Amino acid sequence: MKAKLKFKKYTQILMYGLLFASLTGCGAWQMVKEGTVKTSSSIFFSKLKVLKLDIIARHGVNQTERGQSLSTVVRIYQLKDNQSFDAAAYRDLLNQDTVLLGDNLLSSKQLTFRPGESISVDEEIHPDTKYVGIVAFFNRSDDSQTWKIIIPKKKFSNKKALVIELKEIGLYMQDGKADQ
Repeated sequence: MKAKLKFKKYTQILMYGLLFASLTGCGAWQMVKEGTVKTSSSIFFSKLKVLKLDIIARHGVNQTERGQSLSTVVRIYQLKDNQSFDAAAYRDLLNQDTVLLGDNLLSSKQLTFRPGESISVDEEIHPDTKYVGIVAFFNRSDDSQTWKIIIPKKKFSNKKALVIELKEIGLYMQDGKADQ
């Protein structure tokens, strides 16, 4: 009878031990699995953390009718979506950009460039940013829409800055293409 009770007690202890081990083992396995996924993601899919731009204002930028170059105001927008930015008119972005871009606007930065000046921008990127819109406000604009550029987030790199040039009355990516 005593042996039977001891056997029953050991059986219960063994069952509780197995139950405990299986429950903690599943949690440990899940932690190991999640850690492995995070490590491989960080190696193969690096997340963009900093928006890197080199903006160069050429000497002949933003000229008056007499040929005098003026300073140019540039705004950089981090956006969730590009539709409101694409549809925006020059005067609307100049005067009421935050209202116009609304909930799509995650952050903005304004810089003023003198002719011949260049500025490197290293700005923390908002996690929800999908597009970066850049606008240059010249003393006169034309219908060519080169005063604004929209750039998908995937074009940016953690290692190398994207180069934007201000020429005459337009914004151009270094490869010579302006995206509208």
